[in-house]
Amino acid sequence: MIRSVPADLHLHTTASDGSWNACELVARARGLGLTAIAITDHDTVDAFHCLKMGQPTNLEVITGIEFSTEFENHEVHILGYGIDVANQELLATLQQLRVEREIRAETMVERLKKLGCQIAYSRVQQLAGHGTIGRVHIAQALIESGYIKSIKEGFSRYLEMNGPAYVPRRKLSVSKAIDLITASGGIPVLAHPVLVGNDDLIGVLIDMGLLGLEVVHSSHTPEQMMRYRQMAEELCLVPTGGSDCHGPKDHEEPLIGKYVIPDGWVGKLKELLSET
Repeated sequence: MIRSVPADLHLHTTASDGSWNACELVARARGLGLTAIAITDHDTVDAFHCLKMGQPTNLEVITGIEFSTEFENHEVHILGYGIDVANQELLATLQQLRVEREIRAETMVERLKKLGCQIAYSRVQQLAGHGTIGRVHIAQALIESGYIKSIKEGFSRYLEMNGPAYVPRRKLSVSKAIDLITASGGIPVLAHPVLVGNDDLIGVLIDMGLLGLEVVHSSHTPEQMMRYRQMAEELCLVPTGGSDCHGPKDHEEPLIGKYVIPDGWVGKLKELLSET
């Protein structure tokens, strides 16, 4: 029987589109008895600025990030584990992406106004706080103004791809994301492969420098987890896993800690990090 350690290596904070800030997330993880977590916010490492990394604790916090990329008409998310969050090339790229996100968000607010939803971009900025501004913050502003009742409704009515207020954003190439992660001392891992929709791409990504595969994920069925675990073994990729929790949203139970990984996977990741 496979033993599991309570480790969740895919978590988001208010630095991107989560509901908890980093300190709240850590407190929640400790309360659940988790031994290790990774914060993997979208296109930002700001969450780590308010955490005192490296201090002795019963909870290990692994640095991380999640890049949204495009490859052969597929949206591909690349996780980076154990990155140096002070790497200058990484920070410069993230700042550029942040500026582009702000321009995109403002454009979507203007489109919503033309659709009759009179929300203020300044309020969207306030809701984002110091975090990376995104569609979830626009949805929150719509809820406050009474135009929708949930974030899910905001996306389905206005903000999802091909929605009336949707504005596409520039994404990094897969190779650029992998190179950035590697240059900052991290391990590039393919996130939730079932959502990519084409397992044949995994071999191509390995040629680009991919080193890991997210096997356990809240969108994977048990059968898919078994298949990706076998694939990781066959392709010599380090297996990882996590809930992809964004905190409590729309009154749903938070996913943190509900998806655990087999004993030794965190150790394999750390071992690979020590070799880079």
